Amino acid sequence: MKNYTITVNGNVYEVTVEEGFTGKASAPKAAAPAPAPAAAPAAPAPAAAPAPA
Repeated sequence: MKNYTITVNGNVYEVTVEEGFTGKASAPKAAAPAPAPAAAPAAPAPAAAPAPA
């Protein structure tokens, strides 16, 4: 572990950093696919025309 003193905008922070794995970096994970758009509601059936007189 390494200890650092960091100053940001005049504020002093004491930080401890743990050294990690020194091998290759893992590949970034693929983003989740976007959800499919919702299907449009079905159009209502046309009203029956009045019977001819």
